[in-house]
Order: sequence, then structure tokens, then C-alpha cells
Amino acid sequence: MSRVCEISGKRPMVVNSVIRRGKAKADGGVGKKTTGISKRWQTPNLRKVTVQVGEHSITFKVATTHVHKVYELVERSKGMNLKGLDAKQVKNKLLSLL
Repeated sequence: MSRVCEISGKRPMVVNSVIRRGKAKADGGVGKKTTGISKRWQTPNLRKVTVQVGEHSITFKVATTHVHKVYELVERSKGMNLKGLDAKQVKNKLLSLL
């Protein structure tokens, strides 16, 4: 199963997990020291959003920051001629509006 947002293209990325010890200088200490750095995967917060467009039920896999854009696309598609298209073609047509 893909972990990519269909609207923004957000995907998993590699980030560093940094472990520090000590007391910050601002708090009266001698400063924070790094004791370990390891790599980890940071994944986007994806949700499945199902909308009704005409007689088709279309599912988008989007990041939570872009859920509102799916509903904007549905509103923009109100005047479009979508008759004779299957669900996949309707979805591609909606994504082309971005």
C-alpha cells in the first residue's frame, strides 16, 4: 500500500533521531551534549477520504493537511460534464484541476 498523498505528493522521509543529555546553558548548565544520532522514517499522516461525485464514489488517499482540498475539488467539479466516465477517469479529471 502506497504511503504517498495523492494531492501534495507527501511521502515518507528519513530524519535523524537525536538524543541529548545535560542542562541547557540558558538554565545555568554547561550546555547540551549529543550522545546519539540514529536514522528513522517519518511518515505522513494519511487518511482515506471518500466523496460522491455524480453517481461515482471516489476514494482519495490524502494527508490530513489536504483533506479540505478534496472537498474543494468536488465543489469545482459541479459544472463539469462527467457522464460516460468510469470512477478512475473521474478521479483523474478531478486531480487535473489542481
